[in-house]
Parts: sequence; structure tokens; C-alpha cells
Amino acid sequence: MDLDKPLRISGIDTISGLNRLGGKRERYESLLRKFAARHGGMMESIRATLSAGDFATAERDLHSLKGAAATLGAEELAAAVARAEEAIKSDQTVDSALETVAEALGSVVAAIRTELPE
Repeated sequence: MDLDKPLRISGIDTISGLNRLGGKRERYESLLRKFAARHGGMMESIRATLSAGDFATAERDLHSLKGAAATLGAEELAAAVARAEEAIKSDQTVDSALETVAEALGSVVAAIRTELPE
């Protein structure tokens, strides 16, 4: 890990994310890796939860994903998740909203794994 090299990850405002963690780069990188590991397959779980009719759990999981994404600086992902949350709450068709989240999440996770290999 080269702490002198600027951290650039596609889809993530690493400057704001790092600032939210008080500039603690090692901690930030650790949280990014954990985010990729924990949330990489989350959309399949959310879709299964929704298929089972458990909207409350799906909303809670999306809310958690939104918070983690926003904290780390993945603002576009957080905004997509917010739209999916709203679609569930308002009984709208959520398929396209979830697809947008899945694409954004996949891109962010792939970028994290590329820039911060385990």
C-alpha cells in the first residue's frame, strides 16, 4: 500500500470518503475492501428477499447499503439505492431501480477490487 500515491477509484469520491474518516487512509482502504467483500453479492439477496415478500428486510438492507456507500464516497451508488428504496416504499415497480443499483454496485465493487486487491 503506497500511502503517498493519491487513491483513485472509479465511482467513488475518495477525497470526501477519506475526509469522513478523518484522513485515516489505512482505515478507509480497509473499509473499502470490507464493503466490496460484504456487498458484492447483495443484490441477489435483496431480490430473493423481495420475491419472498419481505419488503421490510429489503428496505433495511438497501438502507444499510446506501449509508455505507455514502460514507465511503460512492455518491452515485447511494443515489441509485435511494431511488430503489423509494420505489419499494411507494409500491412502484422496482425492477429497473434494482437493475440500476446492481450495475452501480457491480462497477464500484469491481473498481475497489482492482485498485485495492486483497
